[in-house]
Amino acid sequence: MKKKKNRLSNLIKWELVCLVAVTLLVTGLIRWSEGRVGSAGEGNTKQTASGTVKAQEGPEGKDLEPDFTASTERITPRPGDQIQAGGAKKEEGIPSPTQGTENPVQNPESSITSTPVPTKEIENPQNPTSTPRPTPTKKPESTPSQAATPAPTKKPENKPSQTITPAPTKKPESTPTPENTPTPKPEYADGMDGEFIDSLGTPQSGEWITADGAVDTLYYMQTDSRWGNKIYGGEDTIAKYACGPTSMAIVVSSLTDIKIDPVQMSGWAFNKGYWYPKSGSLHSVVNGTAKAFGLKSEGVGNDADTQKKVTNALKNGDMVVVLMGKGHFTKGGHFIVLRGITAEGKILVADCNSRENTMTEWDFETIQSEAKWASDGGPFWIIRNPNIMQ
Repeated sequence: MKKKKNRLSNLIKWELVCLVAVTLLVTGLIRWSEGRVGSAGEGNTKQTASGTVKAQEGPEGKDLEPDFTASTERITPRPGDQIQAGGAKKEEGIPSPTQGTENPVQNPESSITSTPVPTKEIENPQNPTSTPRPTPTKKPESTPSQAATPAPTKKPENKPSQTITPAPTKKPESTPTPENTPTPKPEYADGMDGEFIDSLGTPQSGEWITADGAVDTLYYMQTDSRWGNKIYGGEDTIAKYACGPTSMAIVVSSLTDIKIDPVQMSGWAFNKGYWYPKSGSLHSVVNGTAKAFGLKSEGVGNDADTQKKVTNALKNGDMVVVLMGKGHFTKGGHFIVLRGITAEGKILVADCNSRENTMTEWDFETIQSEAKWASDGGPFWIIRNPNIMQ
């Protein structure tokens, strides 16, 4: 037991001796390194205080940039030396810390382009609290790409087979005639109401409906807010009772160069005696209007030959007015216009009381079955322009 205690005490003594030796060795090395740093600092201070520092010269007299990467020593300036931001002394020939960036900055007191300084701190013995820091170099801002982003391509819209286009309200301007030269009046066929046609003003606008196999149709709605509440005759409104004049305004405006709206046609029909109180118009309004505006009309009864006559007329570019009874188009009596026929044999109509019916393709059997008995050659009237070659 005693021997073990002696061994432990001897081991502790040797550890203490080794610790003291290591401490002395480290202390000596620290003092030795501080002495070398102090001597190097004095040398540097003397060198910078003596005047301008020259850059290293390479072959053929070319200047080389000073190499700061190998320096690990601190530079201690002398009292009185001026310190720039970044730790470099402000003397002629001393490089500025901003050289080496993409945009070099000239020192206003020297024509020499500045070069970067070491990032080591510089201790100031006279003012130990102020430690100059190197000026941070701004990174060049990246220019955003200005490549234009292509606009997304819109998908093509599916166009319907029938299109409705607003019609212009103004008549084409006539070429001015020299003064004192009378304007020749148009020649009207027998039975035409030339006086009324000459008195027509500019009609209100309608809508052009176009489709394959159909006449280009100037379409009017009798319920249009511009004239629906106007009076047809002595007491009835156009919206409720003027389907006859409105249908004939569509036919005349589509087959001739005469453009007339429902208000004008209702006034003409009333003056000619075609208005019937609380019932609309007489059946003779169709033939009478066609003749007054230079068109030819042919009444077709409702029999076995009706479909052939009517479809042939539509294929030739004529229009057909039909008086409809109770069914898809009316609850009582109503005039509509047949404006064309498709390649599949479907009938295209112009219903002045329904845009939906106007844009629907119909079977001829439906129209024939719902046609109402009519006088004056009806219930179908084929109307054509005699001045147009078939």
